[in-house]
Amino acid sequence: MRSKKSLAEAEVEKLRKRLERLERELAKRDAALEVMGKGVALLELLAESAD
Repeated sequence: MRSKKSLAEAEVEKLRKRLERLERELAKRDAALEVMGKGVALLELLAESAD
């Protein structure tokens, strides 16, 4: 039987890995939003110059 400490350590490790995965996903999402924002700004500039 596992001790309470080793169960807690396993849970901490599981949560640490989940946090790392979520932080990577968030960084990707932030980068995608930044690119989209730049794309929108570029389209706005092109639309203004077409007028």
